[in-house]
Formats: sequence, structure tokens, C-alpha cells
Amino acid sequence: MSQQQHPINLLIGIDDTDNLESRGTGFHARSIGAAMDENSWGECNVITRHQLLVSPLVPFTSHNSAACITVATTHDHVDAISNFCRDYLIEESAEGSDPGLCIATTKQLSLAMIQFGFLAKRQVITQDDAHRVARQSNIYLQGLGGDHQGIIGALASVGLNGSGSDGRMLWLKGMRERAQQHVSVAELLDDSGIDVIQTVEGQVVTDGKLIIEMGMWPRAIWTGGKATLIIQKSTENPDVWQVAAKEYLRQF
Repeated sequence: MSQQQHPINLLIGIDDTDNLESRGTGFHARSIGAAMDENSWGECNVITRHQLLVSPLVPFTSHNSAACITVATTHDHVDAISNFCRDYLIEESAEGSDPGLCIATTKQLSLAMIQFGFLAKRQVITQDDAHRVARQSNIYLQGLGGDHQGIIGALASVGLNGSGSDGRMLWLKGMRERAQQHVSVAELLDDSGIDVIQTVEGQVVTDGKLIIEMGMWPRAIWTGGKATLIIQKSTENPDVWQVAAKEYLRQF
């Protein structure tokens, strides 16, 4: 196998692509993920949403969240993927937005990038801070419109996804299709992107015959480097298990 065909995992971070009237960053992240399969560039594994600092000192559209798309690909597709992501955000980001794009392989992931991500959840960070970390880590980081403020969230989302311990899923294989269905633990573990199922109390669920009510909002979270589905007993029927409530999952 040549170096160009060597498998790699890409982390693609995007932020600040929308305005109050447009489709959100999550929509654009899913569109980019879908393009990987459509163009035979690789396979989109997960897309994560990461909540950053909400403060009057930080400009944002609605929630100040960023997204990271993870892609299993090879070196020979990196240029095509990078060009597509750049062109897509330039063309599709909403008027008045400040889109940023960050691209790194998991091998390039540095402690500085992870620290940057967690700092962005707690304090105000500048574009100069982002550029410094990108240079130190030798990764791609670029503002693609407006005042380029989106580079902060784009880099933060890559660091947070790479940490394996932050965020919830904007997209995961087989989850949206199972909304409002009753699905067994065995089916979820065998035929979706779910790696682990556990209760809100932290107990890992191993009974493959257990049936889960997926509900309208079946989101998994990203923890321990695994796509984890959190479940709880129904308040109406203690014999029924369901995906944890939206209000609970929003903390991730």
C-alpha cells in the first residue's frame, strides 16, 4: 500500500456558518458528511456538536455551538475533501456569518488543541490564540468570510471531538431512521453507530433483548471516545426503557 492510500481519520471542524433565518451549522455539517460517501472520498463516522461559552462577550447566532465531522479516508483524498469543504462553506454559509474551517488528522491532534477546546467552553479566546495553536500543531485553519471569528469554534470542535469526552451526536449511522421506533439493544449495537448503551446512573446495558423506546430525539453522546446512548426508565411505566430526555442530554 502506498503512502497516499494509507488509511487516516480526518477531523473537520466548522463554525459560524448561519444567521437567525438560515439553516444551522448542524445542517451544513451533515451535508459535508454526506458528500464523503457521495464522492467516494471516505466514510463519515460521526458528527458531533460542541457547546462553547455563552457570554455577552462572545458573538454568536443562537447557541454558540460548533460541529466536527469525522471521516475515515486515505491521504490521496485529503486535498479533494479540503477543497470541497472550503468551497462549500464559502458558497453555502449564510449572509453575515463568519465561517471558519479546521482540518486535522487524528495523528496531528495535540494536547494544545484539546486544551484549546475545553478553554473555549469556559472563557473568551481570541483568533490570535487559535492561529497560534494551529501553527504549533501544523494543522489547517482558515476563516472563510466575515471577520473570520468562526475559526475559534472550528478549532475548538476538533479539539473537543478529539478528546473523546465532549459533545452529542448531530449525526450517527442509523439513529435518525430509528426515531419513534422500539429497538432492541442487540440491534442498536449490531446495526447502528452506537458503541455503548448505559443508564443515566452509569450502568452499562448488555441485555441484547432489552427494548428501548427511541422517541423523537434519539441523540447519543460522545464520551470515552465512544458513541454512547443514555437511557432511563419511563416515568409513566417503570417497565419501559427510553432514550434519556432531551433536557438531560442537552448538558453534553
